[in-house]
Amino acid sequence: MALVILTHINPNIMKNIACILSSAFALIFLISSCKPKVNPEQDTEDIKSVINAETQAWIDKNPDKMKEYYIQDEFQTRLNIQDSIYSITTGWDKRSTAIDTLAKYADWVGVDHFKVEKEFLAIKIMDNTAWAILKETQNMTYHGSPATTVALINVVLEKVGGDWKISCFVKSNI
Repeated sequence: MALVILTHINPNIMKNIACILSSAFALIFLISSCKPKVNPEQDTEDIKSVINAETQAWIDKNPDKMKEYYIQDEFQTRLNIQDSIYSITTGWDKRSTAIDTLAKYADWVGVDHFKVEKEFLAIKIMDNTAWAILKETQNMTYHGSPATTVALINVVLEKVGGDWKISCFVKSNI
């Protein structure tokens, strides 16, 4: 019976129905493919830039600038490991205070020719979350003698409002 009904429909109406259905499918296809474009190379460069800028703000003793690079929530975490001693700070209220204290009381007396080099060993990006592992070498002259410190750093980042922010920072001196 359905076949009989379709044979009695005006050909112009059939063309209009076909056109409407084709347009609807095209619209559905376009809408479903309108996801934000992922650019892994740009995200990788942005992540490196955030990590380097946070370090520069620390060197400049600028806590307000440092704070711009962090997610400011209760899960914000910093873990420092040196030999068998470690310290962990969790929560933005504690991290913010630690950043202010570090910038205010960092002892740079006797330090000259300070330079930081970073070697990014691995960066993995998954949607709006990423992690980076890097080797950081700090070269300086300390009270007239050359000095070097080396650390392995693991940084977890989240993309918030299009910008990468540090969520967790783990530093282990080696």
